[in-house]
Amino acid sequence: MNNAHTIILTLSILATAAIAGPLDPPPGPITSTGKTIAETEPRRAINSTNTPGDTNSAFKITEPGSYYLTQNFLILGLFDDKHGIEIAASNVTIDFNGFTLTGVGGSLNGIVSDGVSYSDITIRNGTLQTFDTGIDLDGQDGTEVVIENMQVLSNDNAGIVITSGHVRNCIVKENGSTGIDVGTGMIIRDCVVRSNFNDGIQIGSQCIVRDNIISGNGIATGDRAGVQVLGSDSLVKDNIISSNEFGIRSSSVSIFAQNILSGNFIDISVSPSNPGLADESSTPSGAGPWDNIVLP
Repeated sequence: MNNAHTIILTLSILATAAIAGPLDPPPGPITSTGKTIAETEPRRAINSTNTPGDTNSAFKITEPGSYYLTQNFLILGLFDDKHGIEIAASNVTIDFNGFTLTGVGGSLNGIVSDGVSYSDITIRNGTLQTFDTGIDLDGQDGTEVVIENMQVLSNDNAGIVITSGHVRNCIVKENGSTGIDVGTGMIIRDCVVRSNFNDGIQIGSQCIVRDNIISGNGIATGDRAGVQVLGSDSLVKDNIISSNEFGIRSSSVSIFAQNILSGNFIDISVSPSNPGLADESSTPSGAGPWDNIVLP
């Protein structure tokens, strides 16, 4: 029995040593074998050295990569008429890092492309204010654009204009035209869209507008809405829509369901023949599981 115990104990020690590795480390100081944050996620600060501008932009991004702000910037228009940040590459991420980009005295747009179609652009975590348009990546200027955790405020024209992608968790308010203006196949979710002069949110076809707070839009005269649907086959659902000229306005075939509407001049203006329209006159006590709720 004692010999058996000795054999088992010896094997156990050998197994432990094999798992633990050598007991005598190599000579010399201990050095890291890992990579730095800069190596695992290389980022470049946006400044006049790393991203120098040109005749119509304060800063210009010409290579794919991850970029970030290190301070607030004032973009002076005056005699120069400059954009804030011009994008001239695909696969670009701009992290505002909590800072603000402000247009002053005739500045052009906050963020634009140089007119070429780029894809996979992400803009996040900061504030854009008092430009002509806050973010303008419309038409062929940008596809698969993600805008998240941004405040886009008090621009002379639209707040956000993009063709395809996703806008989420943004505050877009007090812009001189439409708050969020998007094209086809877009998702707008978890945003606050308030007090924009024209439509709060304007969408094309095959879009999802969900879980947003949309209020006080359509100050301009003439058929402006909290949600204006210009295309078809979209889903507008679970939004709180209040105090707009029109709450929801559309002549297309889409699904409008489970929205809460109150205080709009006209709550819902959608063709009755639209098969995707839930009951537009529901009350909280009588609403079905898919009905919109119109409060007095």
